[in-house]
Amino acid sequence: MLFANLKYLNQSDYQKLQKAILFLNETDLTTTPLGRSHEEGTSFYCQTLEYATEDISDVAFEIHEKRLDLHYIVTGQEEIDISSNTDYGKLGSYDEKRDLQLVETPTAFNKIILQAGDFVLIGMHEPHRTNGFVNQTPSRVRKIVLKLGR
Repeated sequence: MLFANLKYLNQSDYQKLQKAILFLNETDLTTTPLGRSHEEGTSFYCQTLEYATEDISDVAFEIHEKRLDLHYIVTGQEEIDISSNTDYGKLGSYDEKRDLQLVETPTAFNKIILQAGDFVLIGMHEPHRTNGFVNQTPSRVRKIVLKLGR
């Protein structure tokens, strides 16, 4: 399953998916080093994260301008809020180094619960916020975020 709104679908966003799936299937994701690794220039890198999920109801949404995000849960579970509505107000300045722009909360968004083995591909300019707890219960999560550039 890929979550998308046909109105905002950019077919080219999904051309890197095959490479990402191959990486996920061929890599021992329990041993990837925390932080950034497996870099291939500007087109691909892996970011390994470990954290406790939390209440994200007051956390700002974010977008990226240069890369797609593929969030894959290795262990634990988390809620990710995501919107396909790209009509948003910006909060603050764009962080070029982190490819990160905070944006206002969309008028409509979906809550997605990811369990171990699940992933979601988030397109550029799609507002999202991550690390949310499920049923108000914190969970330890190990997550791989693949950053897929164009």
